[in-house]
Amino acid sequence: MKKILNKKWRWLPMLLAVIIVTTASCNKNFLDRKPLGRYTDEDVAKGSFDSKVFGAYAVLRNGGFNNHEYLGVQSYRSDESEKGSSVSDGAATGLMYDDFEYNASGGGIQGYWSDHYLAINAANDIIHIIDSLGAADEPTLINKAEAKFIRAFSYFDLVRAFGSVPKIDFTGTAAELNIAKSSPSEIFTLIDTDLQEAAAVLPLDWEAKYIGRVTKGAAMALQARAYLWRSDWANALGAAKSVMALSKYSLVPKYGDQFRSTGENGPESIFEIQAFYEPTIDQGIIYSNVQGVRGAGAWDLGWGWNTPTQILVDEFEEGDPRKIETILFSGQIDPLYSENVPPFPTIPRLYWNKKIYTDPADRLALNNRFGPWMNHRILRYGDVLLMAAEAANELGGEQNTTDALGWLEEIRNRARGGNNAILPPVTTTDQAELRDAIRHERFVELGMEEQRFWDIVRWGIDVDVLHAAGKTNYAVRHRLLPIPQGEIDKSGGVLIQNPDY
Repeated sequence: MKKILNKKWRWLPMLLAVIIVTTASCNKNFLDRKPLGRYTDEDVAKGSFDSKVFGAYAVLRNGGFNNHEYLGVQSYRSDESEKGSSVSDGAATGLMYDDFEYNASGGGIQGYWSDHYLAINAANDIIHIIDSLGAADEPTLINKAEAKFIRAFSYFDLVRAFGSVPKIDFTGTAAELNIAKSSPSEIFTLIDTDLQEAAAVLPLDWEAKYIGRVTKGAAMALQARAYLWRSDWANALGAAKSVMALSKYSLVPKYGDQFRSTGENGPESIFEIQAFYEPTIDQGIIYSNVQGVRGAGAWDLGWGWNTPTQILVDEFEEGDPRKIETILFSGQIDPLYSENVPPFPTIPRLYWNKKIYTDPADRLALNNRFGPWMNHRILRYGDVLLMAAEAANELGGEQNTTDALGWLEEIRNRARGGNNAILPPVTTTDQAELRDAIRHERFVELGMEEQRFWDIVRWGIDVDVLHAAGKTNYAVRHRLLPIPQGEIDKSGGVLIQNPDY
């Protein structure tokens, strides 16, 4: 087996150095781990802010970007997945996100909020120091652009989840940072500005030892996603086409390969949260562990949370190879590694998320069943093609319709894998019919990739879809989470709770 260090995070030694300097200890329990990425000015080599930037990247490995608290916000609320495991395991989490009994005092949303602001504050610190020094050399400007991407990425998660949130784009004392919420439009102005400035400076590629750092394409793709959220079709199409014009990304020939450990940071990857694990060096993330098959012995692969629903399984067209690459079926021999997945009568789950399914050879070599070495995929080229297709169809016009059909066919052609008897090309030029086809394609192409809830919300079909899925407690107000009560209490009334909570 190829050594994990050789395939990703070759910049890990520098990241480890800053973490070792700045954290007195590293608790291996991710739920109790103190925030990573703290540093002092003395840690920075003259003329370089890399160590500070690596500290900001390290925050992205925290639970609020990967753990059950992240998945609760981003995934369980959809019709494609649910909390999973047994009913009693994390019952409060199930009530919170499957049944929409939101609790402002719950630790999950507090962790999500805190880790995102931790990343924002780390980015603000980098930007502030660089600006105060007036540094304008290319490496430093690239460091600043990385910080702007991290800040925009974090704010995009927050504004979708909470709506109005404090716009902290500066450094200061605790009192100075205690400010009222800004409107979503103000937050998106910051996101747009950060991503445009980052895209203008970030490199197209990094040398091999820095694989995983954000690129020009990552800023453009996130910008496309942010425009799509606001139904800004023209700008969404422009941003997506800008990613295509880079001629850097392509669909991997076999759909499922990109989700394996050997497929990380491949030609379809635009941005992934990087993970590294060896028995003596643990800089992994808990993303795979939370979702791994919950069983006994060799099949104790994780918590068994975030499990696919029957609705997602049934959405795949007859013979669609993406189904077996997305869903791991209990009680069957899975063809990927020829493992016999047991039926687990004590945990009545028929389906598991195969996109985080770990290679048994990796488990053996690393003496670990829980997959902390697995990257968390955030942006990939297949999504960019579908964003472009959706935006083009919504804009309308003969050329846009032709382009939308072409990009949709790229996705379906890759999925069919040379078998022309399945997944026939979509040929309709009717805007409503093509809209439905693109929405279906997003559902199956991006299954279990934390996009479905946001899609049905921005399409305005969330109430109907979730009620049809049996999640009848859902109402329009549940699009937004309550502001964590702990933040409101700390603010002394400066923060105002979201309506209806």
